[in-house]
Amino acid sequence: MTARMAQLSLFAVALTIGILLVGQLRSQAPSIELSSLSAQELSTLIQTLSTRNVELSDGLANLREQIRDYERAELQGQSVLELTEENLDRLAAFGGLSGVEGQGIVLEVDGSFDPTAVNDLIYELRNAGAEAIAVDDIRITARSVAVLGAGAIEIDGVAIGRSFTIRAIGSPRALRAAIERPGGILTLLQQSIDAVFVVEERTSLRVPGTERDLTPQLARPVE
Repeated sequence: MTARMAQLSLFAVALTIGILLVGQLRSQAPSIELSSLSAQELSTLIQTLSTRNVELSDGLANLREQIRDYERAELQGQSVLELTEENLDRLAAFGGLSGVEGQGIVLEVDGSFDPTAVNDLIYELRNAGAEAIAVDDIRITARSVAVLGAGAIEIDGVAIGRSFTIRAIGSPRALRAAIERPGGILTLLQQSIDAVFVVEERTSLRVPGTERDLTPQLARPVE
């Protein structure tokens, strides 16, 4: 829109210059009889007209260059805006505000868990490189912690049962190797609690965005 307005404005300026020049030439035309002019006067007239023609050509070239400058500025502005929107989308996705999809693992869990065991399992997946995690439909964010609620484990105020599903987006092989390694988190949990784990690698899975308000209550951006 900015480039279009600039083009119209510059066209109006060029048109005005042209009209004024034509008017000037017409006003001078009746007073000039070419047949009565000497060779030197004709030469002077031709030189004057040539000079004006060059000036008009230079002016038109300047106007065109200004139009190109406006167009480049508009394209650069659009590129910056698109880049900013892309960065915001990326931050929202991996900060937990919006859903994401990609390859990863699905971990089916059944056992007599306590909050500490759930948190340990989530932390192990994070340390293994998980980019997004959900327990059932609860998106795990930086503020998500499993706690003991009224008779059940809760995450972000939502209760989870004895059986739950964890979805983690990241390298399927790396995530699986990290939790299934000898002496790893699954081995330790099976030794301490009555639990069964089923791990599946997926080429595509989806993790939802959080429904929790992540607006900081006390922290403020640094100026």
